[in-house]
Amino acid sequence: MKPLAARQVHLDFHTSPDIPGIGKSFSKENFQAALKAGHLSSITIFAKGHHGMCYFPTKVGTMHPGLDFDLLGKMIEACHEIGVRCPIYITAGWSADDAMKHPEWRARDIEGNFINRNIDPAAAPNDPRPKGSWEDLCLNDGTYCESIYALTREICDRYPDIDGLFYDIVFVSEACFCEECKKGMLEMGLDPAKLEDGKKYYTKKHCDFMTKCGAILHEKHPDATIFFNSGGADQYHPEYHFGSTHFEMEDLPTDWGGYDKMPTRARFFANTGKDYLGMTGKFHTSWGEFGGFKFGPALKFEAAMMLAYGARISIGDQMHPSGEMDMETYKNIGEAYAYAEKIEPYAFNADMTAKLGLYLSGDTWSDEGATKMLLETQTDFDVVYKDDYSRFDTVLFPDRVVLTDESLEALKAFIARGGRVIFTGKSLIKDGRFQIDAGIHDLGPSEDDIDYLLVGDKVSKGVVTSPFLCYSPAEKIEVVDAEVLAEGLHPYFNRTYAHYCSHKNTPYDRSAPRFAALVKKGNIIYVAHDIFRIYREYGSLYHKRYLYNALSLLYDKKPLEVTMMSAGRVTMTHQKAEKRYVAHLLYASPVKREVTEVIEDIPDLYNIPVTVRVPEAIHKITLVPDNVELPFTKDEDGFHVTVPHLNCHALLAMEY
Repeated sequence: MKPLAARQVHLDFHTSPDIPGIGKSFSKENFQAALKAGHLSSITIFAKGHHGMCYFPTKVGTMHPGLDFDLLGKMIEACHEIGVRCPIYITAGWSADDAMKHPEWRARDIEGNFINRNIDPAAAPNDPRPKGSWEDLCLNDGTYCESIYALTREICDRYPDIDGLFYDIVFVSEACFCEECKKGMLEMGLDPAKLEDGKKYYTKKHCDFMTKCGAILHEKHPDATIFFNSGGADQYHPEYHFGSTHFEMEDLPTDWGGYDKMPTRARFFANTGKDYLGMTGKFHTSWGEFGGFKFGPALKFEAAMMLAYGARISIGDQMHPSGEMDMETYKNIGEAYAYAEKIEPYAFNADMTAKLGLYLSGDTWSDEGATKMLLETQTDFDVVYKDDYSRFDTVLFPDRVVLTDESLEALKAFIARGGRVIFTGKSLIKDGRFQIDAGIHDLGPSEDDIDYLLVGDKVSKGVVTSPFLCYSPAEKIEVVDAEVLAEGLHPYFNRTYAHYCSHKNTPYDRSAPRFAALVKKGNIIYVAHDIFRIYREYGSLYHKRYLYNALSLLYDKKPLEVTMMSAGRVTMTHQKAEKRYVAHLLYASPVKREVTEVIEDIPDLYNIPVTVRVPEAIHKITLVPDNVELPFTKDEDGFHVTVPHLNCHALLAMEY
């Protein structure tokens, strides 16, 4: 199978059957001009959209009543004529036409109610319809799925050269209890009155759905890609990862992901051995927005960031019902992709160099809080995958990690060979006991509603010396043989209707006994608060500095050392075949404007010092894509170079 195309567009076409003249302005010349202007190597085109309409002469589905030619076929022809790939989109979990014609195909919850998205069942026909409103259909390998299999066969038979298939809205619920599913559960020995059994059935049948779709595609098109969206690239659901040939991380940062969501997911999927891409949008907000435009420099930043983390790039667009491509959109995309094209050779077939591992907890807020702290302190990291600690010096366990016996043995082996561990909050606590020896005993959750931190000298850099608020309390511990590096203070009382003080939280009680909040024993540090969840929710600079100071006691020699402001992002990879290290420096400062995160101003930065610690002897450092060779020095602490100018992105190619 070919490597995944690096510069893609995902072209939506969810077009109402009430709109006439579908594709009347489509032309091969306009379509190809847009692809060329956008510097595209692939564009995902559409066979069937969320309205349930198909865009080719189908005998299986419903062709859009306003379409009188094979629009899908014309797009395939136009793409392949200029060497652009074009995977084909098929909606799965949402199809308004199917939901209306076959209500028995709709998904139901355990109480028997239809599962809807932003729909009021009691709404009158002329009431305003909310955005993103669809009815869920059942994908548990039943009668509705047979219609998708038939459509897949029809497409695979009709078009001789298919690059791939993209199935959308696949894993959007956790269970379905329609009549067909309840019957199937009974046949499998499951109880349709139990949610957990419904989840088991859902997982099994969704896996069957993926397997069957893949078999149909690859029978005639063995080299075609296939991806199952809406949960198929969820790092917390690896049971669904087998079905896709690659991963598409749908993280439109302006509207629902934020700019710090993609890096951790990229680090995770880099370990799977499959290609992966990041997905953003040309829209000001997100999917389905006609006439919305993202600022061009923001697209360039997003493209560079994806490549920095080894991800291919996909930018979402939506075609106008007329079939005419908007050239302003592709001019905008083209400016980002022209830059991406220049730096692509430095992005792929590369190994991560970070020696800090992040062990995902499965708790989104804890993991995202940890990610934000690391990114904002320019601390490059990788994700621990399948308990493989071989590449790490230090591993971070955020807030809620509880290990199985097998996983615990792998961690203990890592510690035994000198590995360093920092864990926080409720991590590594099982059955009321710590899973590793940190010189402490667990005494359970605190009775306080909040508490306060007072840091010691070793973790005080940049932190106030007064007690500062923690918005959720620390785990209670007893210190046996560990060094206490920070203490906690209790409030006078919890805030209740009977006892309260001021507007928000009760002040700390100076006279009450203090408690241990941060301890160190050898190469192990324990932070007693759910510090990453706290940071994710409240974002206090002092919580971040406190944690970073603690981490620095263990992880004090980063392979890549760069100091920038908190919006700076850095990462480094090793391209062994090319005998070079590649360091990426990025800077942009998104601004939250109610419903969107916007990148408007990208400032120029100058004279940024960079230190690189690698075992090989670097003999040349080049600033890419400008091809400017930079002077550097070497001492016992590593190789030192100064990046003279950074606007949006700078890439250092360091040859040895």
